[in-house]
Amino acid sequence: MGKNKGSRVAAAILISTNLLFMIFCSMLFALGLWIISSPNTIIFYIQAYGTPIIKVLFPREFLDVQLGIALSLLAIFFFFISLMGLYGAIKCSQFLLFMYSILVFLLLLLECALIFYYTSNIIEKGIQVNDGHITHVLRLAFRCCDNYTAEHIQPPWSCCGSEGYPSNCTADKSYTKNCQETITIWIQKYQAIIYSSLAVLHVLLSSCSLLRRAYSASSSHT
Repeated sequence: MGKNKGSRVAAAILISTNLLFMIFCSMLFALGLWIISSPNTIIFYIQAYGTPIIKVLFPREFLDVQLGIALSLLAIFFFFISLMGLYGAIKCSQFLLFMYSILVFLLLLLECALIFYYTSNIIEKGIQVNDGHITHVLRLAFRCCDNYTAEHIQPPWSCCGSEGYPSNCTADKSYTKNCQETITIWIQKYQAIIYSSLAVLHVLLSSCSLLRRAYSASSSHT
């Protein structure tokens, strides 16, 4: 009886969590298709209703077909993983539940590796120009700037906030906090929480999947 109750709780967690992920993936896929099919329309809505920061972070040249394809493929990938967990939990499929638990664990390793790579890069080298659009996001989020003290060097627009877009930023108007130092302090403060949160979520889903699978296996033998 206790095992049956535990299996039902595990199934409820799997179904609710994966259903939310599937809804999110569907929205992300729709956004990707929208960018692919009609980028001008989404640009119009951003310019008409978006905040100043949203407007400068998503310029016309950023919302291209490549971005739409990348978002769509990413949404499809995570949608099918969530569908595997949802269907496996409902039908008690031993194969789907086992594959889902393995994929969830592998995703945990991949996410931790990516976070470690990028955070280590920032701590060691600071914000790099070849990081692309993410550099503007980091400067705006942390209200910081790199070392642009020379008068003949114009800082990137994001060093002055959204009002510096596209080329209205000067050294005397830029943020005074150094990005490498500011982001390093933030990472050292919150990295344990980030890794722990990721681990708890993925281990919980993987454990629920294995628990549901164990109940399915025991039921098939009785």
